[in-house]
Amino acid sequence: MNAAYRQLTIFQLLITNHLVQKASLADQFNISPRMIQRDISQIRQFITDQHLFYQLAYDYQSGGYQLETTQATVSKQALLLLIKIVLASRALTKDEMNKTIDGLLQLIPVTDQNEIRPIIKNERFYYQPVHHGQPLLDIVWQLSGYISQRQTITITYQRQHREIVTRTILPEAIIFSEYYFYVVAYNAKYKSNLFYRVDRIRHIQVNHQQPITRTRAERVEDGELRQLVHYMQPGKKLTLRFKFWGIVEAALDRFPTAKVVDRYPNERAVLIEAIAFDRGAKMWLLSQGSLVQVQAPSDFVADIRTELQRTLDRY
Repeated sequence: MNAAYRQLTIFQLLITNHLVQKASLADQFNISPRMIQRDISQIRQFITDQHLFYQLAYDYQSGGYQLETTQATVSKQALLLLIKIVLASRALTKDEMNKTIDGLLQLIPVTDQNEIRPIIKNERFYYQPVHHGQPLLDIVWQLSGYISQRQTITITYQRQHREIVTRTILPEAIIFSEYYFYVVAYNAKYKSNLFYRVDRIRHIQVNHQQPITRTRAERVEDGELRQLVHYMQPGKKLTLRFKFWGIVEAALDRFPTAKVVDRYPNERAVLIEAIAFDRGAKMWLLSQGSLVQVQAPSDFVADIRTELQRTLDRY
């Protein structure tokens, strides 16, 4: 066995989290410990020259060499939570989900991978994606590039009832909500920010002929938007108040801007104030049935009453 093959063998042992000891390697290859030391020195130099995220460290307690990573690592606990969240999202096709999980697992040592695999095995086996069946990883990355470069694009888009339309937009943010990815984009024709489901985009082309420009003040702040929007329903921004008899924490979590402004211990209720877009807020409030009573603003209360009457009319 020549020196290059021997060094590759040693490096393969190191990169798979094995401890290597000079004496045992010398016996394995039938060479002197001095030659093994030379191999280890060359491996250390290779790591330095290639700017790899490792360092070769000697463990005095065990009397051997190990590779240690020099970059920030993700713990097995954090990785398990990430995989659980991705599985619960149901957003990716089975093929993309499997590739994503396998890629994430490669970030941790094999021993940790072997701990996680049995935990997620059942949920992974029964994974059921949403029905659109569209691959998303590449298009979400592509749209993110257009956002960072502030490029105007023309998309072919399939609307809710399968109608195909063409839209020229300036993408400004990518948001995930309720199983779907959305691109928030400014549409100059309608002079407003609109939400487009990424899986319904059939074709994208950069549009150099009709560039859309927006000032920094006009751009969408996706972090702030996420605090105000629900079910990815746009609408009018308002400050609403509602009396709530349900689990207070659930209401406060649903509206990140919410706060309790009054309490009614005898009724086991609270008064909550929140800032939100009206359409998404209305959808959630109606889903709470008799646990909620909207009190302000007055035009929003009237809208809720009208919607409740329409619901009753169906029965």
